[in-house]
Amino acid sequence: MRDLDPTMMEIREARDKDTMSTSACLNRIMLKVEQESFCDAVKQELMGDFDYVQKMLGICPEEAAILSCVLENSNGFHTCDDEDLARFMGCTNIEFISFRQYLDTLAQKRIVRIAKNRGGMSYIVLKEACRAIIDNAEFSEKNFAGLTSEEMFSQMRKLFTSLREEEITEDMLLTDLNMLVDVNPQNIFSQRVMDCGIRNFSSDEQRIFYYLCHRYVSFGDKFLPFHQFGELISDKEDEQKFFRHFQAGKMNSQIHGIICFGGEDGLMDKGSAGLSDKIRDTFFTEVDLFCEDRIEGHKDLLSCENIVAKELFYNEPEQIQVKRLEGLLEEENFNGVQTRLEEMGMRKGFNIILYGGPGTGKTETTMQLAKKTGRDVFCIDFSKIKSKWVGDSEKAIKGVFNIYRTLCKTKPVKPILFFNEADAIFGKRMENVESSAAQMLNTMQNIILQEMENLEGILICTTNLHGNLDSAFERRFIYKIELEKPGEEVRAKIWNSMMKELPADDCAILARRYPFSGGQIENVVRKSAVEYILSGTKPTVNTICKFCEEENFKSKVRRVGF
Repeated sequence: MRDLDPTMMEIREARDKDTMSTSACLNRIMLKVEQESFCDAVKQELMGDFDYVQKMLGICPEEAAILSCVLENSNGFHTCDDEDLARFMGCTNIEFISFRQYLDTLAQKRIVRIAKNRGGMSYIVLKEACRAIIDNAEFSEKNFAGLTSEEMFSQMRKLFTSLREEEITEDMLLTDLNMLVDVNPQNIFSQRVMDCGIRNFSSDEQRIFYYLCHRYVSFGDKFLPFHQFGELISDKEDEQKFFRHFQAGKMNSQIHGIICFGGEDGLMDKGSAGLSDKIRDTFFTEVDLFCEDRIEGHKDLLSCENIVAKELFYNEPEQIQVKRLEGLLEEENFNGVQTRLEEMGMRKGFNIILYGGPGTGKTETTMQLAKKTGRDVFCIDFSKIKSKWVGDSEKAIKGVFNIYRTLCKTKPVKPILFFNEADAIFGKRMENVESSAAQMLNTMQNIILQEMENLEGILICTTNLHGNLDSAFERRFIYKIELEKPGEEVRAKIWNSMMKELPADDCAILARRYPFSGGQIENVVRKSAVEYILSGTKPTVNTICKFCEEENFKSKVRRVGF
């Protein structure tokens, strides 16, 4: 438990005594519970605060206390974990097990996200709940009744994204999916789901069915390999048992002709599955199905109009290179340069790499270049492309470049193909490889090298580990721009741009004392904003310095617990 000076405690309590807002109530709850632990006496003393939080967020005192701790302890890169909560509530890790039901309720109400990791569980307040706390507004779950079939599938996409990002569990996912069907009986899709009998089958089969529907509508996927269903299976320890049962054709959904094996041209593929023809033909008559030729609205295509304009600050050598690149990417200049290169028999495409340490602005530089030159960004995440199934990743890589070529032909302004953290796949190629995984990686690299050679658009890659790049990739980048940590003068400008109310002298002190990257400065500024939201007092330069000290990781030994 953190030691608090009694005098400071009295000052803060006096300051907040007459303030009745969700954030002020949670702040008082947090301070009191942290000082005395959670007990009936605290509940009685802060009854007014607990009642107010219950009115605004619909949560009980135990949930309010836990929420206040999660708010206090999840900032920047840090998340609140079980040990933090147990210590805060004044109990052992074993005793804290009895509080898990309250965390589950907070997650079900979409107030707190529960994430699984190797060390246990971690928790963070979700954006909509945080916004309600900041705005002192009542928070309630959305009403999903009366949706069209298109709107239903939009919500389904969000639910599967929440599962992938571990904001919800498998059981919560299925509950919400079935809820969407139940409250929208007017839709043909809902009617067909209720009539086909899938709701009588196992939870795993229901989740796979909904996932296949979502993938068919959203991305045109008729069949998916089994490994893509892994996160939908409740028994993670023996998902292979489930798949063996599936491959034997013994699932109820298979027996009733709802789900079938994959395969094209009359060849069956028992390593994949999809919706049967009768399901595809009758369930989706009210929705606009994905078409391969319809690239507009692709999930990985970011419109330049949706990029928020930001002022970026660079060291002088970097500023010159970025401005030169911006000039090239201006549409009038770009078209003229491409025409002249073609006349001279040279390649028309531009491969660009931005490299440097974490937080130096590589990704944001790409986005601001796109914003200023009116170009959309086709963002590729290699971690989602690399597949353990040989052959899938190679096809996915080819698909990326096929889609990009279509975008270049159909868009009035060529978009940017953006590979973030390119070292994940651009590393040195292996020789004399024997494993299928290594062979697959080499094949993917060869595909990318060939595509870079034939590129007629703009490819921008970023990496923290440029020293690990294969020399064949290095040669194909015409522009190589290193973004280093900002110098003292630039840091002062960054501080001033992010905290305009801070005097210039204080910005200079912070810049001189802390050799941070722009990303680290942003973390400190966000933490200061949270402090202001919770306490109602603008942080002083001393408080900001304290946050700066906390920004750097310090090694500490944690005791083993739940």
